[in-house]
Amino acid sequence: MKIFLSTLASFIAFDLSARQIQEVTFSYWNKPDINIFYSTPKFINQKTKIIFLIHGDSRDAKKSINDWLQIARDRNVVLVAPKFSDDFYSEYSLLMISNEKGRLLNNKSMHLDNSLGILFDFFHSKLKLSTLSYRLYGYSKGSEFVQRYLLFSNDTRVDKVAMANSGFYTFVDDQVDFPFGTKNMNLSNQRIEWFMRLKGGVFLSDNNIKKIDRTLIKTRKAKKQGKNRLDRGTNFFNDLTRLGVERNLSFRWRYQLVPNGIQAHNELNLAVSEFLLEDL
Repeated sequence: MKIFLSTLASFIAFDLSARQIQEVTFSYWNKPDINIFYSTPKFINQKTKIIFLIHGDSRDAKKSINDWLQIARDRNVVLVAPKFSDDFYSEYSLLMISNEKGRLLNNKSMHLDNSLGILFDFFHSKLKLSTLSYRLYGYSKGSEFVQRYLLFSNDTRVDKVAMANSGFYTFVDDQVDFPFGTKNMNLSNQRIEWFMRLKGGVFLSDNNIKKIDRTLIKTRKAKKQGKNRLDRGTNFFNDLTRLGVERNLSFRWRYQLVPNGIQAHNELNLAVSEFLLEDL
């Protein structure tokens, strides 16, 4: 297979006064091609880190990068935003394992459970990076993707992660079917322990308690997690806390409520960036 670079990505900008967005079409796997938007820092050195930004239901990966350009302007980080098109990756937030009603999808070759590891290897080689781990942020359905990726992939190179305003969650509960629980998903105790030890954050907007959300899944099992995104995120975090106590597991996750405002989405990005970029 080949890697086709768009005309926007015919060069790598190592010494620019301002960040630029570049684009690459990735086809180096047995799945349909995906477009990836990325932005490099002014200089790349041994400490340069990758942060994957996973888009929400809009699938606007370029906007995901745009929203972070100013935030990451002077930070030693490569921003990478893959676009999972609706044509081929309609259930990307569920890792292409099932649909939202829990019906398993037959084509296992389309599963995205190790997708970011493959993309990380690609950019690590392409940009000649030295760091061996990466960071991860997902918003809305992107947050759902992130949480399930952390549970069901074999990738252990994530060192910091943030999830914001998920529509619903996969609880670590072997009595509830996927995607609402982990029944019959062969989730190992070792993976659960790794997940709990991660330096992670659940970020929620407090306006979600009153907001009329027409995009929110409202099936019976989803409603059991809470009435809105704020309730569901709070219940998910509390359940992780309970799990850590019951199993005597290290638990390093944080819960952060972001105050409402006219620019609620911008405030959320700022709160997440303070967490993910604090040492970069």
